Amino acid sequence: MTDSLQSRLAAADPVDTDVDARLNELVRDVVAATEAEATTASPSPAPWWKRRRITIPIGVAGVLALTGAAFVLPLDRFGVGGITVDADVVIPISYTTDTGVDVDCRYAIYYGDPTDRTESDERLAAFMVEQDWSGVGQRMYVRAIANPFVPGRDGGLQSDTQANRDQMSLSIAISDVIEEIIPDDLRDNREGLIESSVTDCQGKLH
Repeated sequence: MTDSLQSRLAAADPVDTDVDARLNELVRDVVAATEAEATTASPSPAPWWKRRRITIPIGVAGVLALTGAAFVLPLDRFGVGGITVDADVVIPISYTTDTGVDVDCRYAIYYGDPTDRTESDERLAAFMVEQDWSGVGQRMYVRAIANPFVPGRDGGLQSDTQANRDQMSLSIAISDVIEEIIPDDLRDNREGLIESSVTDCQGKLH
């Protein structure tokens, strides 16, 4: 794992700072587990995760449910570089798998650096809020099924399980579909968008 990705994972904390210490510890444990599962190397010249500051495809809400927590983790506020921000958009992702399972999850995004927010970031955020996201989840699912993550070709997994492959497949599909929706004139001639995101999508594909 690169130092950049490792430091971003360590800095990411989707829980607000005034939540009790037990929950903070739980989320950090889950982030640490995600770091252990994250891609360690990629032979491709432009790995998908380098397009954003950090993506955390972890089922935090599910973890909280298992521990008996009284609330579901909100995705509209999360940490970016140690600063708690309001998500620019929380995208509802709904799809039906090839086995007939209905899945509903969310993907929250914040654009830019919270210490140096630009007009371009604000315009892009406004564009995303105005989008009709209906049907996008099924489109992402179809993309994930058609383009499964393959270790070695697309990167590496420290724990190569089918569940982890499915989670990576869906994460990449979500990212790619969102990238396609953004018009070129909102990219402000930037080589890559600065994007921070959290999600409770767990990669259920079948």
